Amino acid sequence: MELKAKEIARIINGKITGNPDIAISSFANIKDAKKGDITFLSDKKYLKYLHLTKASLIITPLKHIHTTTTTIAVKDPVLEFSKILKMLQPEHETSAEISKKSNIDKSVEIGKNVTIGDFCIIRKDVIIGDNCIISPNTFIDHNVEIKKDCHIGPNVSIYSNSKIGQKCIIHAGVVIGSHGFGFVPNKNTISKMPQVGKVIIENNVEIGSNTTIDRGTLNDTIIEDNVKLDNLIQIGHNVHIGKNTIIAAQSGIAGSSQIGSNCMIGGQVAISNHIKIGNNVKIAGKSGVIKNLDDNEVVQGPLAFDLKTFQKAYVHFKNLNHIVQELENIKKQISVSKNNKK
Repeated sequence: MELKAKEIARIINGKITGNPDIAISSFANIKDAKKGDITFLSDKKYLKYLHLTKASLIITPLKHIHTTTTTIAVKDPVLEFSKILKMLQPEHETSAEISKKSNIDKSVEIGKNVTIGDFCIIRKDVIIGDNCIISPNTFIDHNVEIKKDCHIGPNVSIYSNSKIGQKCIIHAGVVIGSHGFGFVPNKNTISKMPQVGKVIIENNVEIGSNTTIDRGTLNDTIIEDNVKLDNLIQIGHNVHIGKNTIIAAQSGIAGSSQIGSNCMIGGQVAISNHIKIGNNVKIAGKSGVIKNLDDNEVVQGPLAFDLKTFQKAYVHFKNLNHIVQELENIKKQISVSKNNKK
């Protein structure tokens, strides 16, 4: 596919400077781009490449940029670049075909234009909406509903009664609806608590590879619209994640915790059970959350607390040996002073 700069400017509603008829057919980062590529600039640390890049077109911030390369200025270069990227690199189209090598129960309802790959197992009373793609080696247990336009990757396991909304992307190795970590210790043994809730995933959710989402004990585990989950995340039973929240890799959310809308959670964050996190909260990577967080809080640390407080404390922590030495010197000076007065 080929687009002219003026067409791109119209699509992303940007202000063009330079040659409006220059042709674009590919894309690259600003450092490695070549003639015919579109790229973008969003971070000032890449400013030096403005005069070094061989790209034919750069999407830039609105502030004035000095360069001989044709530019399109927009409010959010990354967002607008992603729109053009989707046009230049459309997703691989698959022909609507249901593999004869898959084991599909006769009761399964399959919508229009559905693709089901080899060696899938789909049990009774499953509903699959229009335009869905079910990749090879996927297991879908009974009474699961997958709404239209979903893409289920290879080797995914979806346990019974799970519900998946429209336009969801579920990557390879994801497990949805397995039993939560529910056990009751007693005198001589540990008894298993039955997990009879389900998992409800709403619309436009993306779940990264090898992430696991446990079914609820009694209530349901709920992932609301437009949530984005990275790879290798553990979500415990009864957890509720609000709209537009994004969680980075290797984070774990213990049972019955609630996370609000529009939150940003870094990698390797641990959230204890029965925690309530408000809306618009930001949690830095490797933080441990053991108490409730109010709306708009920004926290960091092994026992996560206010970001600015943590950063000030961390400066002192790095200087701890020096501070201890200074205190020892002061103690010696005081001791000498006392001895001299005797």
